Amino acid sequence: MKEGKIIVAPNAFKGALSAEEAAQAIARGLRKSGFKNEIVELPIADGGDGSLPVISKYLKAEIRSSTVKGPDGRSVKANWGCNKAKNLAIIEMAEASGIRLIPKSSLNPMVMTTYGTGQLIMEAINIGAKEIYLTVGGSATVDLGVGIMEAFGAKFYSDSDELMNVKPGDFNRITSINTSKLKELTYGIKVRILSDVNNPLLGEEGAAAVFGPQKGATKEMVVRLESAIGHIAGILERITGKSVRNLKGGGAAGGITAGLFLAMDAEIQDGADQILSWAGYSEHLKTASLVITGEGKIDTQTNYGKGPGLIARLAKEAGAKVVGLSGALDEDTSQIQNFDQLIPISNPNDPLEVSMKNTAVNLESAVSLLTPDF
Repeated sequence: MKEGKIIVAPNAFKGALSAEEAAQAIARGLRKSGFKNEIVELPIADGGDGSLPVISKYLKAEIRSSTVKGPDGRSVKANWGCNKAKNLAIIEMAEASGIRLIPKSSLNPMVMTTYGTGQLIMEAINIGAKEIYLTVGGSATVDLGVGIMEAFGAKFYSDSDELMNVKPGDFNRITSINTSKLKELTYGIKVRILSDVNNPLLGEEGAAAVFGPQKGATKEMVVRLESAIGHIAGILERITGKSVRNLKGGGAAGGITAGLFLAMDAEIQDGADQILSWAGYSEHLKTASLVITGEGKIDTQTNYGKGPGLIARLAKEAGAKVVGLSGALDEDTSQIQNFDQLIPISNPNDPLEVSMKNTAVNLESAVSLLTPDF
């Protein structure tokens, strides 16, 4: 193999290894296989579930744990990241409002809230954070971020009284919103939402229609959710003078991007691009001859994704060779682009539970299929 560094940049192998653990396993395998090149470990994420440890690594943030309300109102322990020296915090929505916190049989976006995510943001602000990076993948909610607003003291009123613990099922009863307390608490705070979803807030490609069913919504619920979040968005648009009808990515995470754009002047950033920038990926590529990436399954969808697909495309553009390690691999890989070699890491005869348990060992072994003259 020609001289040059080897970049090891895997995504998480969900349910088995974090991105950092996967990178460590691949690097161990390379060293055991006799590679003498400099090896650079750059675990990646796209702003979705599992992004917190990756971002915290690059921003040198300390991981903290807090008890907050989960999507169904019950207490959960949620991790978040903090760099006090830089006055910044990293909040992963899935930690407090994630779909993984709710049994599948209990999923119901009509009654789920992002209140706990708001509690995490508030806790970060209370210890001095001025810049909040919010990753929004993997949520159980379609509430436009109303729960977050309520955690910051926003008041929601019907014609007759104030509504407490507001859920999407209540939204169409709301006639006015008082955001003065929220504005006071978020003055001087910059919220940056990391997302790779481009869906609009409403319509056939919107938050309710596309993401509602993933979070347990029936067809009837999708119709109600569409009406509910559109109604609240309309009230907030009148208050702020801004519009989210054509906001790119406004439908991400149940409309949280649109809601926080209106209520907190949140900025929406491309999650994968931002994380790769923090990792210094483009700079490392200048002196790399080989890039190894991977995730649970590399398939044709990888071509359009912001994980290994993006890693591979940028590597090929820079002239490096690319190897993809995949937990599972279809027989026909001819349509998967930008990889010089694709290696399935699991024994096809092993049950899924065994393969998951052995992911680290399997990654080490898979690298041995490469030779130093690759």
